[in-house]
Amino acid sequence: MNDVLHAHVRLYRFDPGAVFEGGLVGAIERIQLGRETKLLDALFVTHDPVSGELAAVDLASGGAGGTFASMLDFRLDAGRRRAITERTLAEHCGGVPRALIEALAGTLEAGVAILAVLHSGAVPTVLDDAVARAQGRLIADDQTDVRALADAGPHLLAAVG
Repeated sequence: MNDVLHAHVRLYRFDPGAVFEGGLVGAIERIQLGRETKLLDALFVTHDPVSGELAAVDLASGGAGGTFASMLDFRLDAGRRRAITERTLAEHCGGVPRALIEALAGTLEAGVAILAVLHSGAVPTVLDDAVARAQGRLIADDQTDVRALADAGPHLLAAVG
């Protein structure tokens, strides 16, 4: 590789009771449409507060064209959430490997969620604002040379562990 990508891995945590009203999805879409920040990869993982069931969606499996548009279905429809999680965990998906998603999920208590974002360019302040409105907080922000979250496994696990 001749060109070194200088990217940032940002990891956000949402404790039980976080309020997800579509703001994260809107922020991700604004980043994708903007020019200052380039979204390279993203992953959302949670445990249902009642059942403890794992739910996950990443940029590769989130929907057509690598967007998080299906996160609206993910948030609102339990059946779609299960289908999207199954697609996210499928080995052929090309996104974050199942083993890494399950390892990350294993660090979370019921009702807790994390959002991992890999980006280059400017700090995604629109996302930071949406995270704050959802009662989340930034727990890691580190520069890296990885090109996908699949390659940032040890870093992600250290940040949530």
